Amino acid sequence: MNSVDLDKLFNPRNIALVGASGNPAKWGHIILLNILKGNYPGTVYPVNLKEEAILGYKCYPSVGDIPDTVDLAMLTTPSHLVPSLIEECGKKNIPFVIVITSDFSETGPEGAELEREVVEIGRRYGVRIVGPNTMGIFSSKSNLHALMPPVMPLNGSVSMFSQSGNVGVQMLSWGTEEGVGFEKFVSSGNEGDLTCVDYLSYLSRDEATRVILAYLEGIDPGADLFPVAREVSRIKPILVFKGGRTEAGGKAAASHSGAMAGETRIYRAAFIQSGMIEVKTSQALMDCAKAFSNYPIPMGKRVGIITRGGGWGVITADFCEENGLIVPPLPMDIIDKFDKLLPKYWSRSNPVDLVATIAYDPYLECLEILTEWEGIDAIIALGAGIRVPEYKYSKEVKGPKELMNTIDFLTKMMKERAKKPDKMLESMGALVKRSGKPIIGVAIGAEATHKMNLERFQVVSYPTPERGVRVLRQMYKYRRFLNSPSTT
Repeated sequence: MNSVDLDKLFNPRNIALVGASGNPAKWGHIILLNILKGNYPGTVYPVNLKEEAILGYKCYPSVGDIPDTVDLAMLTTPSHLVPSLIEECGKKNIPFVIVITSDFSETGPEGAELEREVVEIGRRYGVRIVGPNTMGIFSSKSNLHALMPPVMPLNGSVSMFSQSGNVGVQMLSWGTEEGVGFEKFVSSGNEGDLTCVDYLSYLSRDEATRVILAYLEGIDPGADLFPVAREVSRIKPILVFKGGRTEAGGKAAASHSGAMAGETRIYRAAFIQSGMIEVKTSQALMDCAKAFSNYPIPMGKRVGIITRGGGWGVITADFCEENGLIVPPLPMDIIDKFDKLLPKYWSRSNPVDLVATIAYDPYLECLEILTEWEGIDAIIALGAGIRVPEYKYSKEVKGPKELMNTIDFLTKMMKERAKKPDKMLESMGALVKRSGKPIIGVAIGAEATHKMNLERFQVVSYPTPERGVRVLRQMYKYRRFLNSPSTT
């Protein structure tokens, strides 16, 4: 697998920002501010012919006036100035340039010709170009927030390349809300020079990257993305969200990133053969990123379900079967173990219905029995980690002493119960590590708790069972690829 060394792109010693501006409404100001706010440890050289200083940093009239070698340049100038600026960067021996500027191949034939000119100049000097028409890059290792929007991602093990800047930076933002941290991100733009194949190859060798996300709108027919992806998928999972799947989407993609959408069926077959896990929605991309980056891949498709109430167990079992997963029956030895813990009228089947048992200890004991059962590969724990709201009552309540004493007792009891989910979530995290099986928590209607579940307890959870089932289906698809012959 041939791979461009992108280390100086993602971990530059210093940066020249060409088109830096003192106007807070311009990208040359916003990007500079984002880099500085992100606590980037390297040196930043603003380049502006008219300004002496911006944000307290000395400006240089041109790239050639910078008194140091430069690892990375970013251009925010109008498109017609880009060719001459690429030449300046080439003469300065700058190895990487990020062209934020748009108005290239995404706009039509004239823009495409200008883009070809920019790329040809870059190749003449050995300059590798990100974009044009890009929103920039992020690197956790370097505290580099060289992005257009003021997004501050969490640090983690997920890396992403995206042909849409907006989609990509939204994933960074959602990751902050969901507890999913990123290692590297690049908005690849029009991919006039560096392409998704280059980023994929580099990320496959990046030890800090555990999972790779991709948003694609189109792929050059001559690119070797799928053979490369087939090799990379043996090392780490690639989750892909494909835009331009319909005629309307394909037309929008052509005008958006200059990409040709291609035939959906061909792409879908290629994704399967290369081991890339295709998701159908942006939310599914983030859901899968959370599980793939934190949990082991299940060995098979057999699912055990534990639930506090029968209805949600039925819904989850239905959804498992509809998504190609198996909900196997419980063997007698496992039933006997549950009989010792549950009322005699419990379901005696999978899903394991705790028949509205509200205590936490029996739930954990049953979950441990289910996890140790060799007949399943993954668990969905419904009602796990629900945080009990504060017990409230009207202050106007008046009544006999017995009533008031009971209300006071319940208030204290519920406050104590509010602390119990921590114990449950700690135990769930420990069970995942001990068993090597993913345990998907479902705290129904408690979306605000899922980030904390992941960050504090390393427990992956979702607000609905459907989302958890879809993630397990994708994890099983990846296991099936890993178990397939490695020959083409």
